[in-house]
Amino acid sequence: MTILCILFISPLYFLQRKKWGAFIINAFIYLAACICVISIIGIPFAIIPWAIALIHAVYYYRSEMRTQNAELLATKMAEKMKER
Repeated sequence: MTILCILFISPLYFLQRKKWGAFIINAFIYLAACICVISIIGIPFAIIPWAIALIHAVYYYRSEMRTQNAELLATKMAEKMKER
């Protein structure tokens, strides 16, 4: 579900995580893409700001996943060290 949120409405991802600075930046970029789509002439150029907003959200999502995996690994290693 999170991946679909990132793909289609990337500012919503930051809103759910309560990262207000990233939300404002991403919402501004996403709004630029929406304005390009609304104006018929700008449709070919709308992919540029949308891709920038998408890359921004994916970068934060991947860093969050890396942090969670590192914490999980550290917890497992600590449990193994206690057993010895």
